[in-house]
Amino acid sequence: MQASGRWTGAALVGILAAVTAGCLVEIDRVADPRPAFAQARREAQRYQGRPGPAGHVNVLVYDQGEGQLVRVSIPMWLARKVARHEEGIDLDLGDAEHTMKRHVRWEDLEKAGLGILVEVEEDEGDQVLVWLK
Repeated sequence: MQASGRWTGAALVGILAAVTAGCLVEIDRVADPRPAFAQARREAQRYQGRPGPAGHVNVLVYDQGEGQLVRVSIPMWLARKVARHEEGIDLDLGDAEHTMKRHVRWEDLEKAGLGILVEVEEDEGDQVLVWLK
């Protein structure tokens, strides 16, 4: 799925929970995030359509204003633990004229299957890619 949009509070809380839980987190300063997103898409596409449960939820975020690229990989067991305390992830997809709010439950993420779940590219250059592997 590709859309323009913005993550909201619950998604950021999940990412921050991962950071404080000692998950794999990398933060880099980059001028051009395209190579990192291309590599992440290739990895996600290797898993696309494969059977079996996910072992990790992966998030790649680029903040154009800060020039920061953040990679987070959260084991599914930890995502399930966080899910007990959070009802899901709220996403605002759209722009000022066309806004669509989506609430995604963790259970729905697991049922979605392996590969790319969400890809967001904003006009300002911010990007988000979420995939299961």
